[in-house]
Amino acid sequence: MTHSSSSGSGGSRSGWRRSLGAAVIVAVSAALLPSGAQSQTVYYRLQLKHNGQFLDADHCGNTMSLNPGSSWENGACQLWRLVPAGGGWSRLQLKHGGQYLDAAYCSNTLALNPGSEWEGGACQLWRLVAAGGGWNRLQLKHGSQFLDADHCGTTMGLNPGSDWEGGACRLWRLVPERSVRID
Repeated sequence: MTHSSSSGSGGSRSGWRRSLGAAVIVAVSAALLPSGAQSQTVYYRLQLKHNGQFLDADHCGNTMSLNPGSSWENGACQLWRLVPAGGGWSRLQLKHGGQYLDAAYCSNTLALNPGSEWEGGACQLWRLVAAGGGWNRLQLKHGSQFLDADHCGTTMGLNPGSDWEGGACRLWRLVPERSVRID
């Protein structure tokens, strides 16, 4: 796959958006922390707009799917943190086991991986792309595809762009750990 880069005002707008996305991650994380606890780790659930379900490592295993709520391992199979990697990119680290969301060998298969340098780590680097109304697309650095619930089902993959159900199959929001109650 080839990529073109734009120059001029389009390129600067793109860089501005990436910087804004990174600043939003830092600001949201800082705002959610109690005062004086700036070093505290903040975990989020990634909620899909389509059905309100959360990105889940099924039973804390290697299969990514959607789940309305899980108390398995005290919810740690659905808790993710953003680990900044520079340039507006982050790794998504699962609380249980500390592994990262990975496009295995930069393919469409999503799994967990403790660390990858495949293509300079681009298979594990994600960024939030604002889509309005508090929703974001999660973009993988390699190939610029987005985290997608295939046809709004439970199968997770990557998609360069989808209008299925108005794009709701690839719109996500960060829900702070403490704001989700699982009965």
